[in-house]
Amino acid sequence: MNLWVVGALLLAVLSVAVLLSAIASQDDDGYDEQRAQQELEEDVAESAAPTASQEAEHIQASLTTVADEIAEEFDVSVGATMRAGGGNVHVGDIQDTSALSSIKVPISIAAVQDAQVNGQPVEELQEDIEAAITVSDNDAALRLWEGLGDETEAAEKVSAVLHQGGDPTDALTARDDDAYEGFGDIRWSLDHQVIFANRMACVNGSDMVTDAMGRLAEEHMGGLGQLPDARIKGGWGMTTDDQFILREFGLAGPAGSQVPLAVAVIPEDGTEATAREAVAEMARRIAPLVEESSGSDGDADCQAVTA
Repeated sequence: MNLWVVGALLLAVLSVAVLLSAIASQDDDGYDEQRAQQELEEDVAESAAPTASQEAEHIQASLTTVADEIAEEFDVSVGATMRAGGGNVHVGDIQDTSALSSIKVPISIAAVQDAQVNGQPVEELQEDIEAAITVSDNDAALRLWEGLGDETEAAEKVSAVLHQGGDPTDALTARDDDAYEGFGDIRWSLDHQVIFANRMACVNGSDMVTDAMGRLAEEHMGGLGQLPDARIKGGWGMTTDDQFILREFGLAGPAGSQVPLAVAVIPEDGTEATAREAVAEMARRIAPLVEESSGSDGDADCQAVTA
């Protein structure tokens, strides 16, 4: 065989070997990143476990009763997490799901931080933040998101804000889902929302955002917004699993002793009306639990400034 042919064949074989090695390396890197993220989330979950077990167990039992009642009365699936006894307690079937408009909170904070870094007047963001939070304006939220850079840069900056609040959520991972269409499809568990809400008020740039969360439009106040001194943001619509969901998270309870909490419902009939009725009644029934938890080491480490 001609030496040139032999050489070409050897080069081709070597190229294939290098390519396969590179692919394997990328797969390993992807696996390592996935494993590291999983380990981080496990560590955070462990650190968010209640330290006062008796108080936490009492709140969890009462919250379970409320969730079961709401599920039966309104024919909905329910999920709820709140801080009690120095850590998180969760009840119900819903946990990890699409953030929908609730993600506008860390997006808004990221926009403030980005403006500070770039020497831009933060006041120029106020109108869009007000609209994105108080009336859940999608166009305003999209302007804030696009102002953070391209899709990857924006997701990285939102992840950074979440991490500053102790929340391990990685906004980048949602883009690997074939059903991903925009930032509302970022996966944000109820537990992670409560972890973030616990320290949200200490995150740089959060003041303007938490203030807006306390002044929601009347039509968005019917759920957790009914609770005293509530700082709440909701999200509603179709998830990547093609189910209608209504979810809300934030802080509520006596001024200076607010409790982080998050709730979600998926109505069997798929209607927003049923979802809102269920969350409204759920908020009324958990109000005493919020007050009780605020006095038994369930209050947030960082408290939002209240009027």
